Amino acid sequence: MRVGIKGKQVLGVTSIVGVVVLLLSLLYLAGLAHVNLEESRARAEFIADAVYHRAREVVAAGGADPYQALQADPGLRSILDSSLYSKNVTFAAIVDVRGRVVADTDPALEGQPLPAGGDLTALAARAPVSQLLAIYRGQGQNLEFGEPLRLGDTDFGAIRIGVSTLLIRQDLATSLRPAIVTAGAAMAVSVLVAMLLAQRLLRPIHVISSGLTRLGRGELGVRLDLDPHDEFGELGTSFNAVSARLSEDRPQMAGRRLAALGRLSASVAHEVKNPLNAMMIHLELLRQYVDSDAGRAHADVIGNEIRRLDEVVSGFLKFSRPEDLKLQPIQLAGLFEELMPMVRPEADGAGVQLIVECGPDVPDVNGDPTMLQQAFLNLALNACQAMPDGGTLRIHAEAARGRRVSIAFADTGVGIKPEHLERIFDLYYTTKEKGSGIGLSMVYRTVQMHDGEIEVQSTPGVGTTFTILLPQA
Repeated sequence: MRVGIKGKQVLGVTSIVGVVVLLLSLLYLAGLAHVNLEESRARAEFIADAVYHRAREVVAAGGADPYQALQADPGLRSILDSSLYSKNVTFAAIVDVRGRVVADTDPALEGQPLPAGGDLTALAARAPVSQLLAIYRGQGQNLEFGEPLRLGDTDFGAIRIGVSTLLIRQDLATSLRPAIVTAGAAMAVSVLVAMLLAQRLLRPIHVISSGLTRLGRGELGVRLDLDPHDEFGELGTSFNAVSARLSEDRPQMAGRRLAALGRLSASVAHEVKNPLNAMMIHLELLRQYVDSDAGRAHADVIGNEIRRLDEVVSGFLKFSRPEDLKLQPIQLAGLFEELMPMVRPEADGAGVQLIVECGPDVPDVNGDPTMLQQAFLNLALNACQAMPDGGTLRIHAEAARGRRVSIAFADTGVGIKPEHLERIFDLYYTTKEKGSGIGLSMVYRTVQMHDGEIEVQSTPGVGTTFTILLPQA
């Protein structure tokens, strides 16, 4: 799976924060383990001292058998039993010199050998990380705190207090819950901050990518809004300079190319038209030598086809006739005022209401007034002809993105069928009985020469909207 720059940045920042949080959590847990072990050792020592003082009193009171006296003493039994209420303590016992239980929190163990456990005091003196590993090693273990019992200078037993690492684990887990919640919150905040940081740092790349896309679609005057005080700002300045240069040169280049293509096409059309004229002349001469009706019928067919070819070539000449653009700022409101007297007779005859919406805030366009007026006239007349039973033609102009102006011709006519939409700008294509198929082709050619765009949306029975985008002056 491909990971983008933003994903890599978020993943990197989150990983760093995760590692830091993990290390801090381990250190925190090691510190808790050290404190917990030290507290457990202190509690065990306190219990052992209490047992030791009571046992010494019992033994000093005399008796033939000190072990029997220790077993029978209710005060000592009370101390042993209460030790179980101490945190992490599992047992408290007095053993003889052979390691057999004399007195225990569990009377059933008395007289039995007590297995030795780990040294709690030695573990409490080790480093915190080593303590943590010992606590979480395996299935757990019993640690012991021991203190000898002496009668004079002679050892006659020992006090052993047991502490379980499993209980210490539970205690650590309880203490660690707030830290886990804090670590989770830190991770969530780090992801959010990383995403916001990535969004901010990668914004210039998205802006440049968007600008290149718009420039590739043919938009003019594309500019990048970047901070000029960093590396991306320098790149944005260079991009804006290139975009401005393309905006200046593109209409002239497009016009010159279309004009050159038009001259070439016109030259070819003239070369075709001359032989057609010669064929027509010689066909008329040939008629004089044909006496049969069948021969004259064939001559008529040939003549009709030659005339049809001549009309096609004439239409092509009209479409491809080379024209040099005379670009200048054009005020659309004034252009529409000149256009209305030419459209109104057709509109009145069809019962069409004309509505022109072109406010004073609409920018001027850069174009050839004669060519644009002819293109607008074709669209307006076509719209009126599409509403034989009356309707509304709305002409609306407004500023558009990319320093362009949008001019829409929207009618409420019969509409265009979907299968015809893709071909309406093709030369000679028409759905009208007496149409030439040249009008919309001329409109399309004019828009191209002005480095503009034209779109059409139509719903049969509802109406059609032609939208032209032209560069601002």
